[in-house]
Amino acid sequence: RPKVGQEFRVLVDKAEAGHYIARTEHDSPEVDNEVLIPTEGNYLRIGDFAQVRITEAREHELVGEVV
Repeated sequence: RPKVGQEFRVLVDKAEAGHYIARTEHDSPEVDNEVLIPTEGNYLRIGDFAQVRITEAREHELVGEVV
């Protein structure tokens, strides 16, 4: 779980099921882990960049919070 606690610049691709779905700046959405950002308390638009800290690493996705 080497990415937990690290900060990344992510690009917001879409919003669904209470989360924004984003990817780190140089990742491909078809190959790399998605970054989930809770929509509650955050206002992001599709296409926005955000700085996030990874709080959890799951098998196929990461969870982060806006910093």
